[in-house]
Amino acid sequence: MSAVMLYGISWFYGLTGTTDLVGIAEALTGTLRPVVLPALVFVAAGFAFKIGAVPFHQWAPDAYEGAPTPVTAFLSVCPKIAGFALIVRVLLTALPPSGLEILGGDWRALLMAISAITMTFGNLVAMWQTNIKRLLAYSSIAQAGYILIGVVAASPRGVTAVLLYLSAYAVTNLGAFAVVIAFSNQTGSDFP
Repeated sequence: MSAVMLYGISWFYGLTGTTDLVGIAEALTGTLRPVVLPALVFVAAGFAFKIGAVPFHQWAPDAYEGAPTPVTAFLSVCPKIAGFALIVRVLLTALPPSGLEILGGDWRALLMAISAITMTFGNLVAMWQTNIKRLLAYSSIAQAGYILIGVVAASPRGVTAVLLYLSAYAVTNLGAFAVVIAFSNQTGSDFP
């Protein structure tokens, strides 16, 4: 998926002639160019994969379950924080809701739907898990949906909410994995 996102970024560069986010916003402002839509889809798919949003979440449960617990703790926090930092920066700088006419003038409706589906799916599937790492993976998927709501706000308060939630997410998620590690060290076995 990184290659797909890179292809979308290179497509934006080909259309606008710049990699500067403000320059991309200026080049795309007020234009209804259908050729921009595939680039937007490729970049969005790459971001959705990085943060574990539905429908690009399939890697997370298997990766969380199969990796050693300290690696899983790292995978559950660092890429998600970096992914959301990029999403906020790109969407609010290069593709502001008021300036882009590609998706009917506003990408927030689509992102709101993805957020709701991600929250619902992650929480519903998490209820049926018997392996703690898979449970935390589906919880992480649901958390991505919650964080996307702050992005949908597309305002300074929304960005503040994203940063606050990511801070709390990092602390609590690392704490949960610390408990899993402590349990494994104490009993000599991982959770079933």
